[in-house]
Amino acid sequence: MIVSLRGSLVDVQAKSVVIDVGGIGYEVMVTAAVLRLLPPLMEELFIHTYLHVQDDAMVLYGFSSLEERSLFREIISISGIGPKKAIGMLSSIGPSEFIRAVQERQLSVLTSLPGIGKKTAERILLELKDKFKDPVWVQAEHEPAATRTDIVDDAVDALIALGYSQAEALHMVKSAKDKLTDNDDLQELLKLALASNSR
Repeated sequence: MIVSLRGSLVDVQAKSVVIDVGGIGYEVMVTAAVLRLLPPLMEELFIHTYLHVQDDAMVLYGFSSLEERSLFREIISISGIGPKKAIGMLSSIGPSEFIRAVQERQLSVLTSLPGIGKKTAERILLELKDKFKDPVWVQAEHEPAATRTDIVDDAVDALIALGYSQAEALHMVKSAKDKLTDNDDLQELLKLALASNSR
């Protein structure tokens, strides 16, 4: 089992990255959280991974944290939810929000996730309701959410609307967001992102 990769980021697509590890390029399907935190091309990237073996292929999935990967494994253990659907779900909701939705039986939150209808959401609640009583999950549920995620997402969407590709927008925002102060807003982040791209 390949549980992590560390290497140079050589390519970014809408839902995947390619990491060069010792001269071998690994394509990894990743969550939105990974895409938001990518370094510039050719710089080092470390991600947690899960190797899914199918009859006709082996597919690597990548995650921004151990908690995200653990949650992925719990989700794909549910009948009717494959890895592609699970990665799409985790790109739309953070681990703590998902855990809370299951603990509080928030059916509407689960059905708002891509590819999840009412029956599948009910199956998630039934099969995972007792899983998140473990201290590890309780701790993860109470961890603070990543700061300023909304403004980053909004900036990426705005740049895509301006004609940039998702990969370009993600790189622009990544290079600009570290320069933000606590008082800066979406407009300032966009200014910094566009300025960094012009350089």
